[in-house]
Amino acid sequence: MLQVLLSILGILLTIFFVIGTHEAAHFITARLLKVKVLRFSIGFGKSLARWYDKKGTEYVLALIPLGGYVKMLDEREGDVAPEEVHLAFNRQPFYKKFLIVLAGPAANIFCAFILYWLIFMIGFVNIRPIIGEVAPGSIAANGGLKMKQEIIRVDDRKTSNWTSVLFRILAHAGNQDQLKVETRDPASNKTQTHLLDLTAWDMDELSPDPLNSLGIKPYEPVVPLVIGVIAEASPAAASPLKTGDLIIALDKKKVNDWSQVLNATLNHPGETIRFTVERQGKQITFPVNIGYKRNLLFQKYGYLGIGPDFTWPENMMHKIQYGPIQALGAAGQQIIDFTYFNLLLFGKMVTGKLSLQSLGGPITIFETAGTALNYGLLSFLGFLAFLSITIGIINILPIPGLDGGHLVIQTVEFLIQRTVPERIIIFLYYMGFTLILFVLIQALVNDLLRLM
Repeated sequence: MLQVLLSILGILLTIFFVIGTHEAAHFITARLLKVKVLRFSIGFGKSLARWYDKKGTEYVLALIPLGGYVKMLDEREGDVAPEEVHLAFNRQPFYKKFLIVLAGPAANIFCAFILYWLIFMIGFVNIRPIIGEVAPGSIAANGGLKMKQEIIRVDDRKTSNWTSVLFRILAHAGNQDQLKVETRDPASNKTQTHLLDLTAWDMDELSPDPLNSLGIKPYEPVVPLVIGVIAEASPAAASPLKTGDLIIALDKKKVNDWSQVLNATLNHPGETIRFTVERQGKQITFPVNIGYKRNLLFQKYGYLGIGPDFTWPENMMHKIQYGPIQALGAAGQQIIDFTYFNLLLFGKMVTGKLSLQSLGGPITIFETAGTALNYGLLSFLGFLAFLSITIGIINILPIPGLDGGHLVIQTVEFLIQRTVPERIIIFLYYMGFTLILFVLIQALVNDLLRLM
């Protein structure tokens, strides 16, 4: 129950932070530049709650939390009293309208910068990108990659963790070129350069896994199958299982690692599995009832509540932590890297090098928000920062209906010194909203297919 509440809390915090800061920036900038705001809404559709301030602005919380908007006084959208004409958005000079529209995406990116600054000051631990297994006959194997090598550079860019490796690999999606990988042998400390031929590289379109598609499996130290943790009020706590038990078999089938235990419990919600464990030198077998939880589509998945008592070896980790000044530079570089990554992926989708099936929709975002909050504060802050950048970049794209589309139209009007004809504006918005709706539907369908 606690995990469900945390997931809901994560979703709500994500919505109010990412959408709230974006729309608040539009709202505050409009107020500062003396433009009247009629409505400030978080969400679309049916109103769940509404109230008004002293200036007559209506604040709305709506049913569909997939965005928000700030409605300003505008002669193009209705009659305006003569005494308020000077407060109308359409009557403002170019620079004011430009700043009001730009404020939303800028706020998203600025908030991401602040979050990354905090994360780098608090400090975090990275897992070194060490190769665990290389599939025989794979692209990685043909390129000479071997187990236990550490990937230190990809395309001459330093890679200190698996995330940075993934980013550099994804830059080659659909290119059918070569991937340059530099590795270091931890035993001899010798470095080696490998060229991976990507002409036959193929990733799963719905659930792309760059590493697995190349034949690389990250190294994971052997974790003893000894129960080190039993969650309170969990099915395991009500079972005969005890901390210190060594798991030998499940339903008389020998198990070798924790992934087998996890998969067995996930795939048998509400069922009974016979555990064979070693306890105080003796093997005993007893039934364990597997509990269940539900995902956002109310589908059941198994839950037991056990885990190992394990910490990663120190030589596989390195801590990153900076002072306030150094953290500013690191946060700025993170913004540059993630902005480049977002634009790169958008470009590949537009050119067809990356399938639209790889898009994640609202279900993916909501599930990730809950999971990130469950993993801890730093994980959740990192998720919020990345999502803020993504929302900011999406909104700045020159698509009619988005902030970037408004900026393009305003710039054209400024250059030609007259308003764009209304019929052209309506047509552009129709095309823009059609595109946005198509992408949202595609992303939602992808989410549903992943859950099946």
